[in-house]
Amino acid sequence: MAIYHCQMQSVSRSTGRSAVAAAAYRTADRLTNERDGIEHDYSGRGGVVQTLISTPEGVEAAWAQERAALWNAAEAAEKRCDARVAREFEVSLPCELNEAERFVLARAFAQQLANRYGVAVDLAVHAPHAEGDDRNHHAHLLMTTRKVGPAGLGEKSDIE
Repeated sequence: MAIYHCQMQSVSRSTGRSAVAAAAYRTADRLTNERDGIEHDYSGRGGVVQTLISTPEGVEAAWAQERAALWNAAEAAEKRCDARVAREFEVSLPCELNEAERFVLARAFAQQLANRYGVAVDLAVHAPHAEGDDRNHHAHLLMTTRKVGPAGLGEKSDIE
């Protein structure tokens, strides 16, 4: 039987974090933070099974499908030195499901968050670590704090 785990945390400048760095790490990607010029290269990192960016149904925001554009826009939208630039959910996925079923489940949760709050959600499904519990299938969902639209990020989302 699957054990439920859901943890939410903020990505905040006051703790020295950036949404660009968080997205790069979660998705095993290489992204440059335009705000400070730092390149975050996690492209050699293993364990990432699938990634996807969800936007609200009915909102035309093709620009948000580009990970670097999305997270740099999230950084640029916030002016305060202690701003919260993203929220992250980490959720366990049932080991009883196969890889495709786990992705469908995680994608549905990401889409539900995007639709409910009007935000973009960057999903990364991870496999268990080699040295850990082989049932530890999980997903990271990085969510913008602002609503996504055709021209960029707008007002703060309702969860904020």
